[in-house]
Amino acid sequence: MDFAVHIDKLPTQKDEGARIQQTSWQGGGNVASAVAAVGQLGGTGSMMGIVGDDDYGRFLVEDFRYYNIDTSHMIPDGRNAFSLVLSDDVTRGRNIIGRRSTGRPYQVQDLDADFIARHKVLHLERADAVGRAAAKIMHEAGGLVAFDGGGYADDTQAMLGEIDIFIGSEFYYRKLFGDSTAYEKNLADVRALGTRIVVFTLGEKGAVVSWQGGYAFVPGFTVDVVDTVGAGDVYHGAYIYAVTHGMDPVEATRFSNAVSAIKCTSIGGRSGIPTRAMVDSFLKDGTYDRAIIEEKVKRYESFKGM
Repeated sequence: MDFAVHIDKLPTQKDEGARIQQTSWQGGGNVASAVAAVGQLGGTGSMMGIVGDDDYGRFLVEDFRYYNIDTSHMIPDGRNAFSLVLSDDVTRGRNIIGRRSTGRPYQVQDLDADFIARHKVLHLERADAVGRAAAKIMHEAGGLVAFDGGGYADDTQAMLGEIDIFIGSEFYYRKLFGDSTAYEKNLADVRALGTRIVVFTLGEKGAVVSWQGGYAFVPGFTVDVVDTVGAGDVYHGAYIYAVTHGMDPVEATRFSNAVSAIKCTSIGGRSGIPTRAMVDSFLKDGTYDRAIIEEKVKRYESFKGM
């Protein structure tokens, strides 16, 4: 659960204040916001995991339903995780202050193999026992496994051979390769570990993508940034949507660059997620109708408004 607060400037001194420009109650989380993006773009999806057995948890379940996401395999337990997300006019970045969930861990025995097998793609954010077991189920069913490489972990690196679509952040790339700009060679080295498609996002610069027989640098888009929170999560959902709708790796990367850019024009991780029609228009001539985004901004202004 994210309480997004946009302020004029981030206080850096003791007893210094700031003025609130906008607030918003929104769902957050790596895979969670990716799945919401799939739904907003017009795809179908489901969310599995533990959610708080409290008002925040019920808010999140209701929000998934808004995006036409199946919540039948979400298990309520404990107090939901909560984050105060600060964005500001000066840095155009975000700072997150969080509190962990008290719910029990999601376990291998919670997995419903038949349910997983009915989907085309499994999207993961952890290379733990649950993730590996779910990936095995998905592969046995003939589906794809995507992974959110937002932050580097040895366990993630060891699982690359079980991942079909790996989308890593600039931070992950730097952990592996430092400041090297030999992107084509470096991505090929990652793909050699068994991953079919490797993407590394490079912020406003765009992204680099490697696949069997190809490599491309795909430039990003310039927009008026309000809040970058959730940009990577939404990017992953857009990429999964693109792949499952027949786009090749370069088309999928350009499409995802556009979705992430549009998201950054609005507060929070979800209010700025566009529809497919909006993205198509943006890619065609740089314009799009913001009516749905503004409607969601209003919707998220009040926690009780849900």
